[in-house]
Amino acid sequence: MVEGVTLTVEVRVGLAVTEVADGCPHTELLRRADIAMYEAKSSGRNLVTYSPERDGGRLDRLSLLAAELRYALTQDDQLFLELQPLIDLATDLPIGAEALVRWRHPRRGLLGPSEFIPIIERSELIHPFTQWVLDEALSVIGSWHTGDLDVPIAVNLSARSLLDRTLPGDIDRMLRKYRIPASKLVLEITETVIMSELEVVEEVLDGLRSIGVQIAVDDFGTGYSSLTFLARVRVDEVKIDQSFVKAMHHSVEASAIVNSTIALASSLGLRVIAEGIETPEQRAELEALGCTGGQGYGLYPPMSIDAATALVEEAADGLSGASAASGH
Repeated sequence: MVEGVTLTVEVRVGLAVTEVADGCPHTELLRRADIAMYEAKSSGRNLVTYSPERDGGRLDRLSLLAAELRYALTQDDQLFLELQPLIDLATDLPIGAEALVRWRHPRRGLLGPSEFIPIIERSELIHPFTQWVLDEALSVIGSWHTGDLDVPIAVNLSARSLLDRTLPGDIDRMLRKYRIPASKLVLEITETVIMSELEVVEEVLDGLRSIGVQIAVDDFGTGYSSLTFLARVRVDEVKIDQSFVKAMHHSVEASAIVNSTIALASSLGLRVIAEGIETPEQRAELEALGCTGGQGYGLYPPMSIDAATALVEEAADGLSGASAASGH
């Protein structure tokens, strides 16, 4: 425990071996051990022995990227959010948006999250990065004029963030800063958190729920303990992983998982969102099964904050006009 935060310590070892006859300088030997150690960290193995094919400056490049990320968090023009709308399949109205981080790298160009999020999740940058994303997302929510249309923004949380006992208090202060109801924020977690130090995770999740933040389980069905997860963790929303949506027309197993997930979520009173919708056929079938909403390039791609704001506020104006016309 460090200042109230539980730190999970893991050990990864990189090994480099040389014969004295090789004449390998000690600095080169340490460099090789560093490369092997980074391979151990990135692969999740406890021990990795150096081999030349792991070389090529990979460690230097990744270390440099981590340093550049630290600098990017202090700038106003490098990291930014895009939003991908979630749509009610029955009414076509937006019912949410997922915040997706992009990095406008000064030398490498536009980078997607898969190119830098894994580095952040393995480093001390996870806390300031999470704070930055939450603050950016809440500032967007605070600027929206949605009237009677409820459109929360979802932010993905790393399993490591759920080991931080200060997280609920931090989010509560941000909500007060922007004067936003807690229900306007959805925190997406994955089933892998069930494998973490569950006592701490449950404490943090209880703290988040106590301030009114919504919880969604992302990529549902891809873990080993989906039903156990729902039995132990109270959530508001289940997101069906896109791999099942993509395969549901040609795979009996995928179709059964989608069908049963929608039925299970409905019986528990949860919203269910299908990810990765790409075709009208997928949308129609999911709507017929009772799926609450959908997300995917077949509906809306990720878009700029300005474009998402225009979409949401136009829908809100249309809903308000329809209500006025009907006398409600």
